[in-house]
Formats: sequence, structure tokens, C-alpha cells
Amino acid sequence: MKHILFTILVVFSFSVKADDFKAHFINVGQADATLLEFSKGTVMIDAGGELHNIKSSRTSLGNYLTTFYQRRTDLKKTIDVLIITHNHYDHISLITDLSKNYTIKRIITSKFKLTKELKKAAKNEKIQLEFMDYRFMDSLMLKGYEVDLKNLVTAGTTIPKLTLYSGEISVKVKHTVNGHTFPPSNFSNPNNNSIVSKLVYGKTSMLFTGDLEHEGIEYLTAKYHNNLSLFDVDFYHVGHHGAENGTTKELLEIMTPKIALISAGDSTNRNGGSAWDHGHPRKSTLELLNTQASLANRNQPIKVHAYPSQEVAPAIIDLKKEVYCTCWTGTIVMLVDSNGKYTKQ
Repeated sequence: MKHILFTILVVFSFSVKADDFKAHFINVGQADATLLEFSKGTVMIDAGGELHNIKSSRTSLGNYLTTFYQRRTDLKKTIDVLIITHNHYDHISLITDLSKNYTIKRIITSKFKLTKELKKAAKNEKIQLEFMDYRFMDSLMLKGYEVDLKNLVTAGTTIPKLTLYSGEISVKVKHTVNGHTFPPSNFSNPNNNSIVSKLVYGKTSMLFTGDLEHEGIEYLTAKYHNNLSLFDVDFYHVGHHGAENGTTKELLEIMTPKIALISAGDSTNRNGGSAWDHGHPRKSTLELLNTQASLANRNQPIKVHAYPSQEVAPAIIDLKKEVYCTCWTGTIVMLVDSNGKYTKQ
């Protein structure tokens, strides 16, 4: 997966060619919403808004998608697959907006602490709802669950492969996996029940871990200890908004990513649920990414903010690696072709 040609280009006007795709990491504040655009369809991963700042998130997502579908009128305001990694506000709160304004064909999530809003949206709009529950996902581990996307691309071009490798992990008894013991309390938080998904598009690969925390990461790597190369990717959507518990050095060494992308809020909001309130992205995580050998080097370091802890003033650090955050630059769009060439737009 490491056949990379990397260029930077500030352009937004051109559309996806038949054998390209775009990944849109949409700025919705301290929340997640990622749109994967193919030649004939789309996949969304999460549809969240920032707690106590939902109006701003709603406006940002609404405006972005309106502009997007005005450009892609051929898609007829349709989202082919919506993956909700886990049922937390900052990943699911704009589901009603999406279901009312767009045609969603499938929603994939887990039953763990499933929200009334999601169930209602699916029922009202007659959306196919699929659950990655513990027994189902556990039976598929080592090969994963493949989401069929061949209808989202032009015939004869590269077919994207989207595989889910983990979902609901909640169990009622302590159990051991590859010498690692996991008590039920490890999975009482929806974060550690996040759906982990990997997109492969030709020579390009991306990993999305939702808000998986250290215990969930340990469980994932223990389950797949005989096949960790599955998680060797080019792009890493940094777990848990760049939190200190969302990324480990061990996971980075397994992934060997070239580019990292973070979804987090800006530094001006001081409300509960803001980036300042959570301390995202965390300074320790940025330092970890800044020393990750596999990440591409910037031509020149740039100064960015990161939080030493929660509810404190952010620190300024010199970022040497190709790490991007919606909190620094707003929405990030990556144009990718099937030969592994990346363009940041």
C-alpha cells in the first residue's frame, strides 16, 4: 500500500473522474462527518455535531452538502451507505437532518446504546438498518464484513473495497484473547464499540477507527494478531478526535500511515463538548504523530495548536509531518486516484 506520489494543490472546482475518488473530512466542529465520493455514489462515515454548538455544526454540514450535491446533480441527493461508528452525540446528532434532506439507502451501526433518533429516522424514511452486533462481528473477525460498493463506480474502473473489522464488542463476562484479558467494564463505553472500517481503492487505503480507545485498540490487535497487515494503510483518520487515548504507538507502527487526518473543533469555543472542554487534539498525540517515521515530512514545519490537557489554553507546536486537522484549516478534501497519487484540495 505504500506506492505513494504526494502533491499539494489548492483547487476545489474539478469533479471526480471515473477512476478517482475524494475523501471529504467535513468541518462540523468537535464532531465527525466524513464523505467518500465516488464516480457514481457516496459513502458517509458518521453524521455528528458539536454538543452545545449544534446550530453551527448543522449549518456547516448543511451548507457543505448542499454545495456538494449542486455540483454532483447526477447523484440525486443520495447517500448510498451511512456508517455510524458508534452512538455518541458527536457522531450521530445530525442523522435527522440527513434523513429528511437526502435519500439514505443503508445505515450500518451497532445496537449498543442505539439512539431513538436513529431508529426513528430509519423507520420514518424506510432506510435499511444493519447492525454490527458482537456475535455477528466476532464470527467474521479475521476476514471482516465487506460492504459491496461496486455499484458506486463506473463499470470497468477501480472497485472500492470497504471492510468492517470490528463493531460492538460489549460482552458480559471477562474473557481472554491472545493472552490479553478484557473485563466487561472495558466495553461499557460506546467508544470501545466503534465500528472500525478500512477502505481500499487501488493502491490507496484508509483506516477509520471511530472513537476507539486504548482498550478497544488492544482488543482489535489481539483479535487480529495473526493478520495485523490488514491495518497497514496510507491514510489514518486519527481516532477519537486526536485524544490521548485514541492512538497508540503500537497501532501506528502496525498502520505505518503516510498521512493523518483529525476531526476536531476550533480553539475559540469554550462550551461543554467543545475541543477545549475535551482537550482535542491532545498535545501528546500530536507529538506521537510528529515522531512517527512512516508519516510524510512537510517541506516546512508549520505551527499548530494542541491541548496539554482538558480545559486549558492550547499549546503551539511545530508540526513536521503531514498531519491535518479540521480544527486548523476547516474541511479537508483529498483527491485520490487508483494509482496511489494523492492531492490535498
